[in-house]
Amino acid sequence: MSRRQKEIEIKVINDPSDENIRLVQINEQTVGTISEDDGKFEVVVGENTFHEKSEEEALHQVVREFNLHQR
Repeated sequence: MSRRQKEIEIKVINDPSDENIRLVQINEQTVGTISEDDGKFEVVVGENTFHEKSEEEALHQVVREFNLHQR
């Protein structure tokens, strides 16, 4: 059984109201935020909060959560 692959467009933009927060948009819809504090990254997707060691891991977490909720 093969998995169906779907392309998504991901953008990370600065939040105009708070310079410490970056908005993560997938397919032009904001799905989460990433903020940094002392080299640690906090990810918020919906009501869930995650803590990651790098911005790259934080972005991957947003995409994982997005994919989970698309099923």
